[in-house]
Amino acid sequence: LVLSTLHTNDAATAIPRLSDMKVEPFLVASTVNIIVAQRLVRKICDSCKTGQSITRGELVKHIPEDVVTRHFGGEATFSVYKGKGCKICHFTGYSGRLGVFEVLEVTKEIRKLIAEKNDSDVIGAAAFKEGMSTMLDDGLDKVVKGYTTVEEVIRVTKVEEAV
Repeated sequence: LVLSTLHTNDAATAIPRLSDMKVEPFLVASTVNIIVAQRLVRKICDSCKTGQSITRGELVKHIPEDVVTRHFGGEATFSVYKGKGCKICHFTGYSGRLGVFEVLEVTKEIRKLIAEKNDSDVIGAAAFKEGMSTMLDDGLDKVVKGYTTVEEVIRVTKVEEAV
């Protein structure tokens, strides 16, 4: 078992990063089993957590509409949480951190795409089609559960650059 770290924007871009480091695609395809991308988001302070409403329109300014629908449904307004700020969190509304993750399993199809030297967009799209959950998806799941805020997820996933 070998674990390593690379600096990339998402799981799929680890593959061309390895190529940049002169690792042959056939070696990547035959040896890598899974790639995990992660970011840390600030956790809402439990002591001052409060509910708030956010509209679909506000979300789709920053997040693709299909992603909003997948996590929040078709409603016009959604309930989410934020921290008001208190002595415990030093009036930030946040206390602690938690990870948002993207796990790319290197399946038979992904191995083929790597060996054929496809770029990260093609590999990422194939992985998503096979059921990969993105960091944005994981982050929004954590928003729905009340662990973090939409603003934090947008900040760490840099979703606005992708839109």
